[in-house]
Amino acid sequence: MSKLYKEVWVSEHAPHNTSRLTEEECETLFKQGGWAIRETFDFDTQSETSFYAVIKDQFGDMDELSKKVMTKVRKALKTYEIRKATLDEMLRYGADIYYNAFAKYKVKSVPVTKESLEARFRMVAENEDYEAWIMFRIEDNAPVAWSITHIFENMCEYETVKIDSQFLDSTYPSYGLFFTMNQHYLAERNLSYVNAGWRSVTQHSNIQSFLIEQFNFRKAYCKMNMRYKFPLNVAVSLLFPLRKILPNSKIKTMLLQEAFSRGLDC
Repeated sequence: MSKLYKEVWVSEHAPHNTSRLTEEECETLFKQGGWAIRETFDFDTQSETSFYAVIKDQFGDMDELSKKVMTKVRKALKTYEIRKATLDEMLRYGADIYYNAFAKYKVKSVPVTKESLEARFRMVAENEDYEAWIMFRIEDNAPVAWSITHIFENMCEYETVKIDSQFLDSTYPSYGLFFTMNQHYLAERNLSYVNAGWRSVTQHSNIQSFLIEQFNFRKAYCKMNMRYKFPLNVAVSLLFPLRKILPNSKIKTMLLQEAFSRGLDC
């Protein structure tokens, strides 16, 4: 199964269940639309590659954390209430948190509309494979953060995490949120792993490096291949040598993915 995301076909399977497509399957997808296909396969290979998913497949509670991280987690758990969110809470607080989160992004990104956000919140509430989490400051019940997770094929994908930038202070909300979700999905529900997504191309946040450094997530290496419809394949070949000097744009993102496909780091 594949889905079209920003004109690129990507697998709808969990990373450990992805595989290469046949020529016939690729032709069928291109007839339905889109300009490119991204294939991922040989997930969690022992050999280091240029593409990977950032995952965590073991939970060691507080014992696995450094003393510094443990202190931050404990402070966050004392400061914030973290729990599953209702649709009403997401509709009431979700948009404000979402837009305030953009203030700290390193790379300029265009936020979605409030209507699109609310439609997604409703989809999550109606689909048992999705869950929403929300965080409030205990002392005044101020809404601080939310996340959306997708549980399928015995794993959990951390699809979206948004933290209001005004709360990124000495109370460490992100530490409390990720610790709580890791505990829930790995220890309480015993899923195979939680997934923080494929290697980021845009680097609009440092979330993946944060999870690796602070919560022992790891890079699950795999192979990745890009296929293009004509004439995009010609354009990619011509522009590829310029990928490092182009300004940030959709074109540069596409060329960086092509670099990963060729086994290059950038």
